[in-house]
Amino acid sequence: MAGAGSFRLADVGRLLTVAWPLVLNNLFNIGVNVADTVMAGRLGATQLAAVALGSSIWITIFLAGLGVVMAIGPTVAQHFGAGRLDEIGRDVRQGLWLALLIAMPVVLVLRNFEPVMRWMDIEPLVAHLAQGYLDAISLGVVGCYWYHCLRQMNEGLGRTIPIMVIMGTSLPINVALNYIFMYGEFGAPRLGAVGAGLGSGLTFWCMCVFIGVYTSRHRFYRQFRLDAAPGMPCWRDMRQLLAIGLPIGGSFMLQAGLFTVVALIMGSFGTIVVAAHAVTLNYASLIFMIPLGIAMATTALVGQATGRGDLFAARRLGFAGIGLCGALMCLSAALTIVLATPIARLYTPDPDVVALSSSLLMIAAVLQIGDGTQVTAGGALRGLKDTRIPFLINAVVYWGVGFGVAYFCGVHLGYGARGVWLGLCCCLWVAAVVLSLRFYAVMGALIKNAPNPAVVRA
Repeated sequence: MAGAGSFRLADVGRLLTVAWPLVLNNLFNIGVNVADTVMAGRLGATQLAAVALGSSIWITIFLAGLGVVMAIGPTVAQHFGAGRLDEIGRDVRQGLWLALLIAMPVVLVLRNFEPVMRWMDIEPLVAHLAQGYLDAISLGVVGCYWYHCLRQMNEGLGRTIPIMVIMGTSLPINVALNYIFMYGEFGAPRLGAVGAGLGSGLTFWCMCVFIGVYTSRHRFYRQFRLDAAPGMPCWRDMRQLLAIGLPIGGSFMLQAGLFTVVALIMGSFGTIVVAAHAVTLNYASLIFMIPLGIAMATTALVGQATGRGDLFAARRLGFAGIGLCGALMCLSAALTIVLATPIARLYTPDPDVVALSSSLLMIAAVLQIGDGTQVTAGGALRGLKDTRIPFLINAVVYWGVGFGVAYFCGVHLGYGARGVWLGLCCCLWVAAVVLSLRFYAVMGALIKNAPNPAVVRA
């Protein structure tokens, strides 16, 4: 058993095999948002503002439900690793019921959000158009959550290429539908911002149909009996999924809330600061797709190894994911620091915005290392179905450290945008350290308390 926990290059290879389609898939997701924004920008500032506002509201509300659905990934991974194939089909079917139940309040909130926007003193016309966007995109909520249920199943099984292909196909479909409904082409009404929401909603159903047809037709999935009668919702099974998923959704909401508050703080510093913050955040979000893909792969492989009782492999794969992310983000950080000014100039020619963006990008470069490490450590813990304590850690770190340092440095000490980004950097580095230590501790306890050491293979 010597060397059971040692580094193995093969583990990195397995991670990269599962991760690279997920990275591309995440970039395709970003592409959908970019397409909506660019196409809305051609219709004027009001339509652009409505799409930007509507999409930010949609993403924040959607993420809460998505966190619950993400419980399917580690659950399926552990079942697959343990050879409990019938339970995969059962839990996926219950996950589809759960997704339907989650979609109902999400749709209700989306379709009645205009009073909240008016309360926030949003310009009436922008609020009205944004509500139209939300009404339209709400038509696709059920399809979107069902797609993510089947996507999480595939991630848990380590089958990530189909997800990439489906998302890559859906991006041009979304652009085409946006073109038709936003600009009124081919006899369709010219709907503007509302057309962007309608295009996205219809695309969600296309994605749902694509992945549904694929999983129902491919012989690999027949062993899980996914085509069995769906039966009635089972509260016992749903409760188990909720116990894992609700903390994930809570963590998403905590992070989204923090960045929303940060945006409000930036708004008080003036137009130049808002623009520079937008440039930096957009770039950081793009780079974040790399560690996010690795984190998803880590969840699947750690879950599979845990399910089959190979706890040393689970530990190795978890730390391989953390180490791989850390190395890639160090490389990214170095390139970002060297190319900070050229990167800023890609977004805007304004010299004041470029100057501030360049300095913020250097802080963001250091942030990327902590961000990549923390999201991968969180992914490794999800593979163990350990989500409640990480949620509590995130609550303290995001709002205690993150908001506290950001407000103190940015507002109290007067460092402005640089102080706020310093707070975000501190927050994500602390999260990276604490979550990595949490994974080490949990794995150590699992290995120590394994009932049959013989099945814990090196």
